[in-house]
Amino acid sequence: MEIVLWLRFFKALSVGVFVAGTIGALMPLSIYERRRFAYALAGPGLGATWGCGFLLGSQLGISFLSPWVLGALGLSFLALQCVLYSVGRPVRGGWRVASIALGSIAATFALMVWRPS
Repeated sequence: MEIVLWLRFFKALSVGVFVAGTIGALMPLSIYERRRFAYALAGPGLGATWGCGFLLGSQLGISFLSPWVLGALGLSFLALQCVLYSVGRPVRGGWRVASIALGSIAATFALMVWRPS
């Protein structure tokens, strides 16, 4: 049971890194600073979140084909794509991309908390 607590801790930490990188990449900063947030925090944060999530799911016996798991994977991937799109060129971004990215993260969080079937 101790491994589950460590995995939950590292998953929560990874989610925090992903969210911080997403917010930093969407801020009105220079393109180089935004790219640093996207590539150094958001991308690795999502990778660590998925890795910890898969390990946690295997420890708890959760089906990876559950609708809430697949929905969370898709929405978090959409959020990362919005981040990468916004830092691809200096003219991209804006409130629409930020709304989609942050809304996807909020919806992912909701799926992970309530786990609808």
